[in-house]
Amino acid sequence: MGRLDGKVALITGTAGGQGAAAARLFAAEGATVVGCDLDAERAGAVADEIAAGSGAMSADAPVDLADPDAAAAWVGRAVARAGGIDVLYNNASAPRVGPFEEMTWEDWRFTSSSRPPTARRRVGC
Repeated sequence: MGRLDGKVALITGTAGGQGAAAARLFAAEGATVVGCDLDAERAGAVADEIAAGSGAMSADAPVDLADPDAAAAWVGRAVARAGGIDVLYNNASAPRVGPFEEMTWEDWRFTSSSRPPTARRRVGC
């Protein structure tokens, strides 16, 4: 029995790095993982790897978390598919430091991007 048996974990940025490692660990502990990323091919490969190892994971991609509607739609699909949310592991982001209540929408978009907004390349989920 795993520490997360029966739990649903939403994890962002599961195509590689820390997000993929978190997805593997959470699934190994019994969680049903719902991941997302911009990179559909790599996110799907991680989900397939976890499923082949007797874990439970689905991955939605591309999902651009810098778009509030896309983020909300991903969460809605995840809840409909998995039946709820017990854990949110928000991995996909870039740092912007300051008090939360002072963040603007532009700050939010920046924290959801791999490069500053002028580069126009989003990191997702």
